Amino acid sequence: MKQQRREKINLLTLRMLGRVATSGLLDVLLLCGFVHAGVIHSHIALLYGASVVGINGFFYLLVKSGLNRRFKDPSMTFWQLVTAVLQQAGFVILAPQVGYLFLINLFLVYTCGALGLSTFLYVISWLVGSLALLLAFGLAGTHLSLPVATYFSQLLVCATFILTLGRSIYLTNMLSRIRRRITVKNHELLLAMQRARALATRDELTNIENRRSLMGILAIEQKRFQRGGTPFCIAILDLDGFKSVNDNFGHSAGDQVLKTFVEIVRNEMRLSDHFARYGGDEFVLVLTDTTVEEGVTALDRICAGTEMFDWSKFGKGIVLTTSIGITDFRAGESVKEAFQRADMALYAAKAAGRNRVMISPDSFDNNDGVTVTIKGY
Repeated sequence: MKQQRREKINLLTLRMLGRVATSGLLDVLLLCGFVHAGVIHSHIALLYGASVVGINGFFYLLVKSGLNRRFKDPSMTFWQLVTAVLQQAGFVILAPQVGYLFLINLFLVYTCGALGLSTFLYVISWLVGSLALLLAFGLAGTHLSLPVATYFSQLLVCATFILTLGRSIYLTNMLSRIRRRITVKNHELLLAMQRARALATRDELTNIENRRSLMGILAIEQKRFQRGGTPFCIAILDLDGFKSVNDNFGHSAGDQVLKTFVEIVRNEMRLSDHFARYGGDEFVLVLTDTTVEEGVTALDRICAGTEMFDWSKFGKGIVLTTSIGITDFRAGESVKEAFQRADMALYAAKAAGRNRVMISPDSFDNNDGVTVTIKGY
């Protein structure tokens, strides 16, 4: 992954160097025009061309040799920007007759670095540029002029602004496309994170809460109970005879049975309740703001719905029921203790003949003295 990232950074850096070199060559052509117009000497155009080749060639070699990896920023945006600023300021001093060309280039230089620098480095680069300009204006300010003495030089000045406008539009469009790509990537990342979060908290088969999410839900309900005494119940549901479905008809049929059972439960639960797959064919229903008596009414309907459903559509002769153990959360206990009491009630429902709801006893310390309540079946 790191190697791919380095290769991508190198590719983007080389592309930017290519754009900068192309822009520099356009400036060289303009300078050649000013040489022809007699505004500057030819050595200015040659020196500027050599600086364009030298600077871009230097950074190109750093990238191709891999030395750029030693920098905190392998794209070397800050150093490219500072070098370009010093280059343009230097030529303002060397050729003030066409100094306007190098001055307007500074705006292009800073635009190129807009997305590649942190705020701190951008401020530092601005300070470097400001000092360079103070020096340039101090040494060549009185000689700066706009070379429009002849019709040809006027055309060159006009061409300079036209090309600068075109380059500005190109850079703005490029930055806009980069921002759009970043926005799309961020959106894709957000969706990926949401999918990862869903996979971490939801059961992949049934698309209900999983065991990890259930523990978080119970912790939240415990805090609500401790703060304001809001009651809640824990019900553990188990499909009677589910193992035979997998054994006789395969796991595909078993998966369809589990999904259907989830829908039966969902039809009887409220939006405020929480339903989770605890493991295999065992499920947990957290009934919020509910007493045991109120919860049993809904659980009885789940028992009835499970028994009456035509399970034979998933395999000939399939008959399924559900056994349920329920308890309320009580003051001074832990979630683990309440859960253990609901689990004991489930086992009591199984032992009593299945297909029923059992309310947990007041204590699970002594199984011999269990007092249970059977609802409906």
